[in-house]
Amino acid sequence: MKIKTNSRENEKAFIENIRKFFENPYIILPECTGNCFLCPIKGYKKKIDKMKESGKYSKYHNSADQFLSSISETHKILEDETAPMMGLIKTNYGSVSYCKRGNTDETIMSGVQNYNNEMYRLLAFTNTVKLKKISVFSTKNYFTATCKNEISMDFLKDLFNEENISFKYDKHIILGDNGNKLTLKLYDQEIDVYEDFDHNIIFLLLRHMLIPDMKFDISTDFMEYIPDDKSLINDYITNKLNTKQFISKTRSYKINYAIKNRYYIINNDNYDIDDFINALNFDEKIKPFIREKLMERTHGFYLESISQRKILEYLFPKYRNEIIKIMYGLDDSEIKKLHGNPLEIMENAKLTKNKEIITSGITKPWSENSEYLINLITDYFNYGKNDAVINGRKNMKNDIQKSIYYAFLDSLEEKETWLFTDNEKLLGKRFKPYIKNMINNNNINEQLEKIKSML
Repeated sequence: MKIKTNSRENEKAFIENIRKFFENPYIILPECTGNCFLCPIKGYKKKIDKMKESGKYSKYHNSADQFLSSISETHKILEDETAPMMGLIKTNYGSVSYCKRGNTDETIMSGVQNYNNEMYRLLAFTNTVKLKKISVFSTKNYFTATCKNEISMDFLKDLFNEENISFKYDKHIILGDNGNKLTLKLYDQEIDVYEDFDHNIIFLLLRHMLIPDMKFDISTDFMEYIPDDKSLINDYITNKLNTKQFISKTRSYKINYAIKNRYYIINNDNYDIDDFINALNFDEKIKPFIREKLMERTHGFYLESISQRKILEYLFPKYRNEIIKIMYGLDDSEIKKLHGNPLEIMENAKLTKNKEIITSGITKPWSENSEYLINLITDYFNYGKNDAVINGRKNMKNDIQKSIYYAFLDSLEEKETWLFTDNEKLLGKRFKPYIKNMINNNNINEQLEKIKSML
């Protein structure tokens, strides 16, 4: 407790506030809604009745009941009407000032003397809640108590309105909109709190209620098959973490737990190893190899979405050549030419294999013009568009080859019409549908057969 000096104006206002309290001391009593046997609130009312009727507020001066003792001690302030010094204590609700008289519990006395503050007045029932197992709820519009394990939905709505917290209601209260969520169950109420909610829901609730036990049942919707970390939940309950921090740390904890304990997870769904590999759409040729190497690993995998990349990034440093040989049959010299990340390397290996298949199966040339066309198509698949365009322009020797080259450029939407005469363009337009099919790898030999007489 700290001591502070009261100004004359503050002292006068404080004493006047205490006088108003004793004009209606029932103002400190919450409305009892539980109809419980031996209700302590109703018991307090009867004792206040007797003090008010007799005018003897000093009756509970040395009472073991600190609530009643606080009322008696507070009344002493009116006997000399002085309060030059005030005590200042720190509470969960902030720093609270009060005028000390006697040896009564300072927390409870500060609650009685701050009877007109909807949060501070809860302090008056600190012991009563613990000993009598009741709950007390307080906002500007609600001041109630109950011995039952229940909370009024109207009270919760009023609480959030008072705190200027926007919420949705669909059979239960929903706070926030995006991200993962935690679900808080307290007595008969359930609250969903999304990751983008800026506050700590426990701290927010406890500003307006006193409950005998911290029976907060908190769970998250992220990997629900893995238990939430109790230490993180405790940090959240004790306001060491806000909602975003709690959910973020819980997510990291569960991901690490899953990996260490050989879970195979994609986008929150848990798989056995075979279903995991199937979900990633690996080729049947490579599945047994992937399974074997993952089983040798002492950890599991967590993937945010269906993607082979992380698996290949894990396997490639040691097994790159082996994987590419199984999938595409390339030799070490061909594999050495492949560059990029694992997915790019796999794609380039596939293209290399396809080029070999395509170019090795093309019909042998039967004329100078057919040789020009076949070389043009082969260069396209082996070296790419740019090299094929350069080589095609360099190797043209006659009008027919110019028409072939025109059709090739037009199929690639490369417009260089100034190179060609009208007659070369006319013949080129006849070649175009067949050459376009060749570029699209649409049965190259069949297309060549269709224009054989023209070549």
